[in-house]
Amino acid sequence: MHPAVPIFIAMLSAGLGYANPLLHLPAAILAFPLALGMIAFSALSPRKALKQGWIAGSLASLACMYWIAYPVGVYGGLSWALAIPCPILVAMLMGTYYGIYTYILNYAARALPPFALCIFSGLLWTSMETAQGFLFSGFPWMTLSSALAFRPEWIQGAAFIGAYGLSGLLVSVATAILCWRISHPAKVWAIAVIAVVIILGGMRTSAEQFSDLLKTGDTSIGLIQGNIDQAKKWDAKYKKATFEKYIRLSRQVIHKTDLVIWPETAMPFYLQDGGIMRAEIMNFASETKTPVLTGAPGYILHSKGDFSLYNRAYLISPDKKYMDWYDKSHLVPFGEYMPFKEFIPLGKLVQGAGDFIPGSDASPLQSGDLAMGMLICYEGIFPELAQERVEKGANILINISNDAWYGDTSAPRQHLSLVTMRAVEQGRYMLRGTNTGISACIDPLGRVSHATELFVDTAVAAEAGLISGNTFYHQNHKAVSTTPLSLTLLCAIWIIINRHKNRAEIKI
Repeated sequence: MHPAVPIFIAMLSAGLGYANPLLHLPAAILAFPLALGMIAFSALSPRKALKQGWIAGSLASLACMYWIAYPVGVYGGLSWALAIPCPILVAMLMGTYYGIYTYILNYAARALPPFALCIFSGLLWTSMETAQGFLFSGFPWMTLSSALAFRPEWIQGAAFIGAYGLSGLLVSVATAILCWRISHPAKVWAIAVIAVVIILGGMRTSAEQFSDLLKTGDTSIGLIQGNIDQAKKWDAKYKKATFEKYIRLSRQVIHKTDLVIWPETAMPFYLQDGGIMRAEIMNFASETKTPVLTGAPGYILHSKGDFSLYNRAYLISPDKKYMDWYDKSHLVPFGEYMPFKEFIPLGKLVQGAGDFIPGSDASPLQSGDLAMGMLICYEGIFPELAQERVEKGANILINISNDAWYGDTSAPRQHLSLVTMRAVEQGRYMLRGTNTGISACIDPLGRVSHATELFVDTAVAAEAGLISGNTFYHQNHKAVSTTPLSLTLLCAIWIIINRHKNRAEIKI
């Protein structure tokens, strides 16, 4: 087989498998690890496996994340000549993970029997996705299992082993397919895993109630999608019009909701400063007896006259004269702050209030029976952040975002699929309110309802449940997260020792 064939398969499978606006075929994503396995097993040396795996992974990453050029080129103030290389550079960095995967798998294929190789490949992939979530500030955008999120019956395993673990399980099946002709146990493993995924998915999604969880109440929440033009959002001339639009849209659903949600930085001004518009929001909440949750920048003044900026979610309650808030804890590099700004002579690549700093309190925002675990924008792609919110008592998860940056690209759809995995992992309803879409209600089984179209003004009232009790994944989060890492490390050590032992025997 020509080396270009699996590289092309990897790129095509990522382009079709991850959510996109043209042709989304979720099952196609399984061909991605299949192609990387073909590279690992056919390469004549680990070094060649590394090179080919890096190329395949880079092209697959580019097919998934081409949209990075859009916010940089449209809103970042850079020419397209500089914007277009941005996703290429990010893809090349992401490709490094897949190159290392094929490098290690090439070694493993020389030391492990086929069935053990299937298990090891799954553990290695899980460890790789875990690393993507932590290294270089974390960017776990290409979680393999998230490509299947639009088919809830396929992702129920995430409630037990998490999205990363489910990805690894699927990769072990892809490896078993490659070993199909030479290993009977590999055949049995592939068939057994597929059967378990299908049966588990059917059992969980066909039940009327969530058997391992307890619904303690119901709520109706208004999701207000203002569809504010990103190019005008921070222009002071449009501030009042933006505010009035959110009030007007909220009135369409206010009579049947317990809370209305406005998106991330829906109010492009410092709400804490007071003024007419703050007074009007407070009066609106008091008049309608309905709390308002809205994004807005916030700040803290320091004694030396300087200040710290935060990406903040404010809760305005009808019966309080003050506001509760949550400050975003995981910020977007180059978007919300500049890493290494002492050495990199660039400003932020997108518009906004300034350089933010991370918050530190993940406690839920309380409104009546609602204990809202907040995830602002990018935070929704990190499993450990949702885990922390539920640990602190959240009975519902709220994701406010502004995906207007990305236009009508794959990004808003991929963002929704990643957030869906958090709902399944934690066994919580996820209410998602965005500026331009996709706003939605996601139940604890990953079923999406009340999804809005992109770039429309709309207000929807979504019915959701307040959940207590925890999934297996939540209860055993540390074990589920660390066991694959530990086993991968132990297997790698065994492979290295075995390789050196074999070399010594050959010399003798």
